[in-house]
Amino acid sequence: MDSQSFIERNSLKKNSLTARLFNTWQQAVLNNKIVNQFEAQQDDLDHRWQRGDRILYGVKYLDHQFTYYACNLTQNFEIADSIEQRPIADTGGYFCILNGYRTLRPSDGYPSIGRQPDIPSAPHTCRFYCQNPVHPLSLLNREPLLNVPLPHFTWNAYYNAAPLQPEGHFLWIPTQPENSLPHWLQQLTPALIEDALALFAQVSDVILYFNGLHAGASVNHIHFQAVYHTQALPVESAPVKDYKDYQLLTNCLIEPAVFSAERSDQLIHYVEALQRCGLPFNLLMASNRVLVIAKDSAHEIVAELHPNGMAALEVCGAITVSDRATFTSLNASRLKQALQKMVVPASQVIDQLEKTIE
Repeated sequence: MDSQSFIERNSLKKNSLTARLFNTWQQAVLNNKIVNQFEAQQDDLDHRWQRGDRILYGVKYLDHQFTYYACNLTQNFEIADSIEQRPIADTGGYFCILNGYRTLRPSDGYPSIGRQPDIPSAPHTCRFYCQNPVHPLSLLNREPLLNVPLPHFTWNAYYNAAPLQPEGHFLWIPTQPENSLPHWLQQLTPALIEDALALFAQVSDVILYFNGLHAGASVNHIHFQAVYHTQALPVESAPVKDYKDYQLLTNCLIEPAVFSAERSDQLIHYVEALQRCGLPFNLLMASNRVLVIAKDSAHEIVAELHPNGMAALEVCGAITVSDRATFTSLNASRLKQALQKMVVPASQVIDQLEKTIE
């Protein structure tokens, strides 16, 4: 999405949440707030940094557009923008994005194939460093871009320190008056789901999503994420079919359950059932659809995409990878194999939940 056209479309809605969010992102970029220093925790496969190098990385606004910026401070050279995108033929609209900067996020190194270790739950291990103002990437050192009161909590919108897209990538985190950033784990409650639906109802040109533990989450602290809706995802236009009391996506590479934002009770029931059964999941809101994608934790990382994982955006059509080998070799066959391993069809989930109730 061209940033100038977005500004023009929202110029008559200056008080809308979407316009306010976009404008605060633009101001943060202009004030160099979305440029952070990272310590590389692994060698870059394209040889732009080595483990231990200090990397300055973020987004700048140049020539009327948002663009990635990076500099290897240790080796004293600027890193050229190497973001690339290509469609994946015969997949109904899936596309692949190469973004090597994503490996700069705090992590434990390259993952192994299969289920990943549990992310610790203790506050002092939180990768948002929500209780550690000394850490340079701590949320306590990031001024919220917005504070938005919703039915149950006031939510802070922060910039993502390693954004998926330069036009805007946000972390939405609930707060409490007596403890501005309570360390709640990455699990959903009815109140959090209702707030997320209320937030999504107030924005446009935005994809809002949740990555559960063992389903793409890299931080065990409650948060939703949002990106600007720059390109249509195949799950937005795929047809829907009825299955028992639910609706499912059909004629698509995945089969998620589809919910209406007006039926929060059904969505809450489904999510709570997944959490009780220990099934990881992604939740994604785009256009007029709310999708829940159940995952198989035994195939959290699969050989077809290793070392890359697949979170909400990836399974729904926008596959960001950090290495060129996967970017160039990923085709329809490999993608279908990966999704068949990783995603549990909603019809199977519903059948399993019925047996559990019985």
